Amino acid sequence: MATQRRTFLTILVLIGATTAALIYLGTKTSVAGNQVPITRALQSAPLQIETSLAQEKVLQGSAGKVSVALTLTGADIVQPEREALQPVDLVIVLDRSGSMSGEKINDARRAVVQLINQMAADDRMAIVSYSNTVERLSPLVYLRGDQRDRLIRVVRQVFAGGGTNLGGGLQSGIDLFSQTEADNRQRRVILISDGLANQGITSPRALGAMAARATEKNLGVSTVGVGYDFNEVLMTTIADHGSGSYYFLENPAAFAEVFRQEFEAARNVVAGMVELRIPLQEGVKLTNAGGYPVSVKNGVAIIRPGDVLAGQQRRIFLTYQIPAEELGEYGLGNIQVSYHHQNELRHAAATKTLTVSCVQDEKEVVASIDKEVWSEQVLKEDFNNLREKVADAVREGRKDEALKVIEEYETQTDMINRSVGSTAVTENLQDELAPLRQSVEKTFAGAPSAVMEKRKQQAKSLQYESYRLRRDKK
Repeated sequence: MATQRRTFLTILVLIGATTAALIYLGTKTSVAGNQVPITRALQSAPLQIETSLAQEKVLQGSAGKVSVALTLTGADIVQPEREALQPVDLVIVLDRSGSMSGEKINDARRAVVQLINQMAADDRMAIVSYSNTVERLSPLVYLRGDQRDRLIRVVRQVFAGGGTNLGGGLQSGIDLFSQTEADNRQRRVILISDGLANQGITSPRALGAMAARATEKNLGVSTVGVGYDFNEVLMTTIADHGSGSYYFLENPAAFAEVFRQEFEAARNVVAGMVELRIPLQEGVKLTNAGGYPVSVKNGVAIIRPGDVLAGQQRRIFLTYQIPAEELGEYGLGNIQVSYHHQNELRHAAATKTLTVSCVQDEKEVVASIDKEVWSEQVLKEDFNNLREKVADAVREGRKDEALKVIEEYETQTDMINRSVGSTAVTENLQDELAPLRQSVEKTFAGAPSAVMEKRKQQAKSLQYESYRLRRDKK
């Protein structure tokens, strides 16, 4: 009996630990869109918010970890075509350092010209380029009359050479918006780089803060990393803090597809600059939000997951930690959301009040698990946390660590699933882990120079796929 009790206790501790303990992988994908379309009709409110618990009880003495599935649904608003097309302001911040020479800069120029030709007369565009220095090649201009042709000529005259003052280029692109009014326009900065920031501001933390300040001007910052030599952690940090998206391009010919996705997404925003605010009961912590940065001010957790498009649904998993030393009930806070719709600040709130109980009975905890929500948590959050952790180990050249975290994930998840009985999780363990192990083995096989290149490629691919799925930017 004592042995059985210890087994249940181990399972329940692992239920809590699985959500937060693993962090990181991905498949080799060149470009991803921003959201997932849905087809059902929605209520009149521009944004709906729903929450579901993966489990309602935790065991006394456990880690006290619980997951909440947060779903944001944009109304499928049907308007006349004239009204549905929101005008867009785009600032392209283009890396023209020496490493961009050749195919990369040629493909980038062609893609920008193609984008200019796709944009409407009421849209505006600006171009900033950077190497050692920063050049504002064009302010925000309407694409009317001769302006379109003039902008195309400017783009075709961009040539590569020099270092990478990424921070200077980003700040210049953001500053362009301070000179114009929003006027119910969707505003985006698209930052492109193929290398490491080695001039001016280079700290990921400082550059992330720069992007975060941009959101105060109601604009988003997206990033595009090209090739295998850029800093993917830096580019993700900028996009996350800038409420934008991050893209990894192995092939620079895919520039045009990235620009098309960003442009079309901007046209269809129904809830812009979404901000989640979660009051935290004393002792309760929000430890993760699908990879997004979490800040806590005056007992309120703040998350900024970016835009939601019309007719779209995004699901993000929130990880909480509650005190598990004493028996009792804990509220997880009523999630409030603010967003911009047609230049108007709006608010919404989750209708369901979520509470979690700390109990002594292991069987009560197992019985409180929502099989469907827990299964999705494993597949979307935990497994992609694992991918990120593997990516980090591969990037740093730590093969044994990469294999170890895969083994730990398999052992812990399988132990929990023996009680939950999820077919989807069983298939994940059977079908996904062997290829992941093999990819690690192949990455570290061969001559040192070849291994170095494979590590960069594999780390970026794994990290990118995890980013897309955890943040629901498929």
